[in-house]
Amino acid sequence: MCRLELTGLEKTYGTTDTFLRKKEMKRAVQNLTVGFEHGVYGLLGENGAGKTTLMRMIVGILKPTGGQITCDGIPINQLGSTYRNLLGYLPQDFGYYKEFSAVRFLNYIAALKAIEPNIARERIDQLLETVGLSDVRNRKLKTFSGGMLRRIGIAQALLNEPEILILDEPTAGLDPRERVRFRNIISALGKNRIVILSTHIVSDVEYIADQILIMKHGQLIRSGTQVQILEPVAGCVWKCIVPVETADQLNTAYAVSNLKSYNEKYLDTSGDNHSKKNDEQVELRIVSKEKPHPNAEAVEPVLEDAYLYYYL
Repeated sequence: MCRLELTGLEKTYGTTDTFLRKKEMKRAVQNLTVGFEHGVYGLLGENGAGKTTLMRMIVGILKPTGGQITCDGIPINQLGSTYRNLLGYLPQDFGYYKEFSAVRFLNYIAALKAIEPNIARERIDQLLETVGLSDVRNRKLKTFSGGMLRRIGIAQALLNEPEILILDEPTAGLDPRERVRFRNIISALGKNRIVILSTHIVSDVEYIADQILIMKHGQLIRSGTQVQILEPVAGCVWKCIVPVETADQLNTAYAVSNLKSYNEKYLDTSGDNHSKKNDEQVELRIVSKEKPHPNAEAVEPVLEDAYLYYYL
């Protein structure tokens, strides 16, 4: 098994405004240092945090502006095809030929990866079984659902039996059932390889990631196991039930990780005629270093709370 090291990694983009004669620089990734061994790594961050740029540098599509990436101590730009043979990559925008069947497409990708035909046939059969698509192997890809296409994407990334698997927003657009199926596949893959999964959907990594990395504005602001990620958040998550007006105020003033409205029915006995009235209440889950409301009670944090905490 290999070890991947990112040291002081930087990526800067420059754009020139020809009218104003100014050059604006954007630091997409800033001084990022982290190491990867076998297991599933969940890379969390909002859109624009630098996740995709980071992954494109890891697979060699983009060249870093500064720092370096090494595999077993050797810079990846010196390894060339040796490093590429270790990689499997599923980009966020997965391209495919609509008129190809699943088998034909995987054979095409296998040829591009210079996999011998007899080995490719065996691998394709195994992978279609792994991703649950054996029974539709001869159907054209244009008839596949979004979830089925993402599973074909996983299969093509695994054709060369990579030691490093890079998945960029792999569950984007999937329904809940497909997302669960996808997570189960990824979890199994992390036992004997490096799997780096980029997403802004916390539940994608909550149950399967061995290590979690949180990016913000191109920087790695926190990394560790889920227990280590949650540790600083203890005592900073609150639950309270308040009227709608108060809930609106709290929602504006604090980071709210969950909000649930419901009607509390009661009997009005103030007059001779009893009547039912509805008093709408709102249950809030708030992430705050201070107690947000006198009625608030501290509760145990979950990963979604931590994600908001680090973005405060």
